[in-house]
Amino acid sequence: MTKVLSEVTRDALDLPLAERRTLARILLDASDTDRDFSPEVDAAWEEEIARRLRAVDNGTAQSRSAAKVFAELDRRFP
Repeated sequence: MTKVLSEVTRDALDLPLAERRTLARILLDASDTDRDFSPEVDAAWEEEIARRLRAVDNGTAQSRSAAKVFAELDRRFP
């Protein structure tokens, strides 16, 4: 392990648990070469999040049980 990597690792391990988890997620996401970090994708996600929050706020959002969600996933991805 290089000196810089050792220092980064030591610093990361000194972080509180929640921040270490956040850092781990960031690093995993960044290592996915198929992921698109373009501003257009970020804007589309922000729009989708806002749409979903509006649905919750105005009472039109509908929930499903985890069993139904997993059953649908099993049908779609056997």
